[in-house]
Amino acid sequence: MTRRARDLLAGLIFGLSAAALAVAAADPAAAASVLRRVSQVDPETLDPQKSSGGFEQAIEMDLLEGLTSYDADARPVPGVAERWETSADGLTWTFHLRNDAKWSDGTPVTADDFVAAFRRLVDPATASPSAQMFDAVAGAARIIAGAEKNLETLGAKPIDPHTVQLKLDHPMPLLPDLLATGAGLPINRAALAKYGDQWTRPGNFVSNGPFVLASVAAQSELVLKRNPMFHDQAKVALDEVHWLVVEDDQTALKRYRAGELDISRVPAGELDWAKRTLANQLHVQPQLAVVYMAINMHAEPLASNLKLRKALSMAIDREVLSDKVEPAGEIAAYSFITGGLDGYESQSLAFKSMSSTDRVAEARKLFEESGAGKAGPLKLSVIYATDRDKKRMLLAIAAMWKECCNIELTLVNREWQVFLANLRQHDFQLAYDNISGSYSDAYDVLSGFRSGAGEINDAAYANPAYDALIDRASATIDAAERAKLLGRAEQILLNDAAVLPLNFPVYRAVVATRVRGWEDNLLNIHPSRYLAFAPGSSASSNAAPNP
Repeated sequence: MTRRARDLLAGLIFGLSAAALAVAAADPAAAASVLRRVSQVDPETLDPQKSSGGFEQAIEMDLLEGLTSYDADARPVPGVAERWETSADGLTWTFHLRNDAKWSDGTPVTADDFVAAFRRLVDPATASPSAQMFDAVAGAARIIAGAEKNLETLGAKPIDPHTVQLKLDHPMPLLPDLLATGAGLPINRAALAKYGDQWTRPGNFVSNGPFVLASVAAQSELVLKRNPMFHDQAKVALDEVHWLVVEDDQTALKRYRAGELDISRVPAGELDWAKRTLANQLHVQPQLAVVYMAINMHAEPLASNLKLRKALSMAIDREVLSDKVEPAGEIAAYSFITGGLDGYESQSLAFKSMSSTDRVAEARKLFEESGAGKAGPLKLSVIYATDRDKKRMLLAIAAMWKECCNIELTLVNREWQVFLANLRQHDFQLAYDNISGSYSDAYDVLSGFRSGAGEINDAAYANPAYDALIDRASATIDAAERAKLLGRAEQILLNDAAVLPLNFPVYRAVVATRVRGWEDNLLNIHPSRYLAFAPGSSASSNAAPNP
């Protein structure tokens, strides 16, 4: 699974500099094919083997294309590989690369480029947060664990320049879905060899996707331009894509209403206003994602005190959070997997059917039995990435915990990259986090909490019974049996209360009427290559009455 969308509503919003806006005003046609998108964070990296956030990977998928790719509906389709076949036992996959696949420098994309990327992904020296996503490939688990030093033992090999063969340790029917994610993106070996860690900088970055990286202004804007070498470039309607770094949704919406943005996130508190005034531009879509509180299972007093963790979970009134604190379509979460996945039945926290009064009473009882409050108020801290909606939610949770159990919660705001570092290093007590799926399957989300999942497992959760069920599910072809195994694993995760689900988010976006090709989907993936402007349209105001 792609980690993370932490803030998983991977941010698709846009902006132009004042100079560019002046050009647009003078000559609308000149700016007609410049799409303006926004990332809510300054990308930590654009190295696909090292990134983990959904924000970064949305940009990477504009720049690079894997063996498979996503269509406008976020379904896996042929990418650099125009076709593939699978052996009868499901253990050998052979991908045939298209002859016209080229890098942006004009050199051909070859099987060696993919094999090099896959080896780099699992190499412990890379320290990839997504390495565990590839562990179904033969030999990957041993390499990731450091037990095997020879990267050539990985079950990925070039048969010839246009054929990649992957051998698996166990069947994985969803391999085409996985290869469409950031974990499946190739790397230009010459650029990496020449520039090392600086290969992702403008001028050094060699792309094989629909766009190339033209410029980067830290904390401000990334400019992408059409890649004339892309095999499907004739169907790419945009000349440029500008990704603007805007952390605050209120600011982004104001820019949208001023005509500076083509798409904007809608702040939680403005959804009703958007329904009234921008109904023909509004998109509200559930996601395969969950917002949750991660508990650091390496830190006391929470790590060894199950009753305390359960008390914290029961004391949270999820309906209040979703219906009153952030009334923007979010659904109170009593499971870790949202509904709507074909063939999968989400599990549930044991207290879901209890009244709020009974839940609080039981939470107080568990808290007393835990012994955590005997020496006075229990002081805890929670980290969160910069966002006013998150802060509002955490303040509400802090009030609930204070009233129920005399817990004093300190909120610690972290800039995005620092927040990610804290998670990876398990440098926190509690973390307000979220995770989103990279493909439409419960395994994608649940596998991130296996004990061997590395940095993806931010709670440092470890339960051998859970691991065994996830591993069995991964190797099971029968869909019904696989769903049962995943359901049993989800129930264990909920019972252990190392991660406390809070709500199932929706993305709330307004899309200018001139934009074509936007398709709502469960993964909230909208590749720029499929977006376009209506014929004859130009940048214009999306003005509406003030919220």
